[in-house]
Amino acid sequence: MAKLFIRPDGSIEGLYTDTIPLRDLGRLNIARATNVEFDVERQEWLVTLPDGKEVFSDPSREEALNWEQKFCEACLYDGFRVSQ
Repeated sequence: MAKLFIRPDGSIEGLYTDTIPLRDLGRLNIARATNVEFDVERQEWLVTLPDGKEVFSDPSREEALNWEQKFCEACLYDGFRVSQ
């Protein structure tokens, strides 16, 4: 389920999804909080932060994407803001 977080300054944050017509809420500003890429040498999908720090890996892309979603939602819930 998609979750949106309304911040004290009135901004709305969440993970992008096509299930909610986000454009109806106003101008979008989208930034990546993580990356999911395949590592050929390890034969695994890696979830990394923008600084390159690896936070998760799995042979299954689906598992890596599911973990990434839970991780990012938990960060947003805790008040994390993606720096622009």
